[in-house]
Amino acid sequence: MKKLLLIMLVTLSLVSVHAATYQLKVSPGDVFTISDNNEWNVAVTRLRVLDVAEVTVTPKDRKSFMLMLYFMRDTEERGLFDTPDKMKMAVMESSQKYVPDSAEKKVNLERIDIKGSYGFKACFTDADLAKQKDLPVPAGQFMYVVRGMVRLTVDTALGFRLCTNDLNSEETKAVERYILSFVKLSDR
Repeated sequence: MKKLLLIMLVTLSLVSVHAATYQLKVSPGDVFTISDNNEWNVAVTRLRVLDVAEVTVTPKDRKSFMLMLYFMRDTEERGLFDTPDKMKMAVMESSQKYVPDSAEKKVNLERIDIKGSYGFKACFTDADLAKQKDLPVPAGQFMYVVRGMVRLTVDTALGFRLCTNDLNSEETKAVERYILSFVKLSDR
């Protein structure tokens, strides 16, 4: 009986992997559903229930962007990002690592406009690639990195890193809408 139960559990887990739909529970009462769509692959790269989930999103047919999502429990007892000032400081500090290789040479934070919530982002241009602006960007490299964070619920924050070669493309705008689609605050 134990052997049969184990086989059933393994089979069910394999089915959920192939379906590429995931239920992420990183905070009590918060469940986020992510899944592949016609254009993008979605993969959970790390999951600690009631703590953190890391997700990678990439296009299916080209290498035009790479998005990393970091769902993080931030309940009242943690309180790392529970005010705009704390989140702003966290984004500022976590973005410092991009400064040495960027054309900007400092972190320029921008507030993300979200009704009923808050978020911040910073954009960095790869200094070496910017010098070669007349040449195509080599495969697997990206001209821009957008690093940021948004408040999703009272108990959950979402950090993100978007690598792209076109900040103003329709695809990049769709990725930004996707990031904001996880915001669940009631007066959104």
